[in-house]
Amino acid sequence: MAIKKQQYLRMKKVIYVISLFSVLFLSACKNSEANEPKPLSEREKALLDSLSKVQQRTKVDSMKRKNPLLILPPDSTYTGEYTDKYDNGIVKFKGFFRFGKRHGMWMSFYPNGLKWSELHFDKGLREGPNMTFDEIGKPVYEGFYKNDLQDSIWKYYDSTGSLAKKFVYKEDKIVHQLPLK
Repeated sequence: MAIKKQQYLRMKKVIYVISLFSVLFLSACKNSEANEPKPLSEREKALLDSLSKVQQRTKVDSMKRKNPLLILPPDSTYTGEYTDKYDNGIVKFKGFFRFGKRHGMWMSFYPNGLKWSELHFDKGLREGPNMTFDEIGKPVYEGFYKNDLQDSIWKYYDSTGSLAKKFVYKEDKIVHQLPLK
């Protein structure tokens, strides 16, 4: 009789352990199903996209309030024309974004409408000729960028618009000064 009681107790323990593992396993299965995200409807996707764009626009506007000369695309992948205007309606910046980076010729203007600068970009890096003017249209400096670094001959003008200095740059460093002729 003692053997049957031992077998009975052993069997009871085995059944208890199996039951416990079964409950734990089923509980884990239910939790993993609950953690799987359900697919979003088209309406929910559109709402999330809309909220994301509002958050991006709010961030861009906040950054522009801190630095009014900051040029940021509407979103990080934007491709297309970009124009920013002063409160009086005169164009402040004009250019093109390609995949969220400035590309091609960009121009900036003073509040009076005169050109401030003309600068060329290649995939977000300054590349090519650059010209800058003062508020009355006289040149301030002009030069060339290569891989976002000053390169070649740069000319600097005085307040009357006359050539004041000429330098040769290589990788953003002055190599030597050229004589004025």
